[in-house]
Amino acid sequence: KIEIMYVMPFPGRILPDSPFWPIKALRDKLWMGVTTNPMRKAELSLLFADKRLISSYELFKINKPLLALSTLTKAEKYLEAGSVIEKKERQKGLDTKSFLFTLATASLKHREVVEEMLNIVPDDIKPEVIKMEDYPKNVYKECRDALQSQGAFAPENPFDTD
Repeated sequence: KIEIMYVMPFPGRILPDSPFWPIKALRDKLWMGVTTNPMRKAELSLLFADKRLISSYELFKINKPLLALSTLTKAEKYLEAGSVIEKKERQKGLDTKSFLFTLATASLKHREVVEEMLNIVPDDIKPEVIKMEDYPKNVYKECRDALQSQGAFAPENPFDTD
C-alpha cells in the first residue's frame, strides 16, 4: 500500500449533503474573493481541494455516490487552480519552490486517496472517478518539472505508471 506523507485537513462537520453546505461554499468563495495575494489564493485552492477530497470520500462511505463524484470533481479542479496560480506567479519571477514541493506532495496524496476510494465506489461511477486521477497526475508532473528546472528535487512519485 502506498502512503504519502502529507497531512490532510479536517473537512469540517458540514459535508455537501448538509442544508448548510451552500453557506460554507459561499464562505469559501468570499474568502477567495477577498484574498489579494495570489500565492495565498494558491494555498487556499489547495486547502479547499484537500477538504473536498476528504468530503468526497466521506460521501462515498455513506452511499451518496453522485454527490461524492461532484465533490471529487470540484476538489480536483481546486487542485488544478492552485497549480495554475503558482505557475503565473513563478513566471513573474516569484520563488515558489516551497509551495511547489507542497503541491506536488499533495497531488500524490490525492492520487493515494482516490485509489483508496476506488475500493468503495460503485462500478457504474468508477470510470469517472478514475478520470479524476488525471488532475493530480498532471499537477504532479507540472510541479516536478518546475522544481527540476530550478535545480530542486520533487517528492518521489511511487505511482510507477507516470
